[in-house]
Amino acid sequence: MSLAASSCFTTPNASADTSWAEKTYRQAEKLADAGHYDQALALYEQIIAREPGAKLSYCSAGTAAAGTGQLDKAIGYYKTCEKLFPRSLTPKAELVKLYQITGDQADRDRERTALLNLYKSGKQAETKSVDHYIRDIFPVGARDVVAWEYFNFTGSWPMRYRFFVIDDANKTLFAIALSSSDAVNAKATTLLGRPAKARLFHLDLEQADTITTLKIFEGEPGYDSVKPFVIGAIVAQEKAQTTP
Repeated sequence: MSLAASSCFTTPNASADTSWAEKTYRQAEKLADAGHYDQALALYEQIIAREPGAKLSYCSAGTAAAGTGQLDKAIGYYKTCEKLFPRSLTPKAELVKLYQITGDQADRDRERTALLNLYKSGKQAETKSVDHYIRDIFPVGARDVVAWEYFNFTGSWPMRYRFFVIDDANKTLFAIALSSSDAVNAKATTLLGRPAKARLFHLDLEQADTITTLKIFEGEPGYDSVKPFVIGAIVAQEKAQTTP
């Protein structure tokens, strides 16, 4: 799965400065939509070189650079995009994902804190229209996994993370979710054999119409604690499906 086609937000509203830049930008967008990220990136960079004020090209260049696997370059463009569009969720969310993939936990956590604060304080239509962002994309064996983190944690069955396991046709085979339902917490003493010291969270395998609980956590676990259990569950699920 390409890292480029992964944003769950709308693109910041901006336009190129001249008719040439607008025409070139539209051409680059068509190439990017077709998966030709290297060609699209070359055009975005032409626009940036000739017309540095064409703000939107920095964001799109970051997306195209990620699509070509040039993650450091993608980070650089998205940092510029973040400065140009300080009230947009898009660059911050993309930087969280890119820092996650490159293993830069300090910058990842800094950007995530800024993203969550912006979401809580934001009154823009973009902010109100989404409930999650793509936090991570990673491989497990031959499968790709896309991880969502949900902004809000409300209701009787709130969810924090959902991991989608994708096949070669880009379809979801199954998902694994970290939630904290009222139903499970009502049975905390039975499940633990003692009163719970903190709210319970459960990691569930979601496949077809079946939900199977894989693990119970006492208190909310961080992403870095959950991910290894998810990887282990995916490996086990793949092995079970291939074993005669």
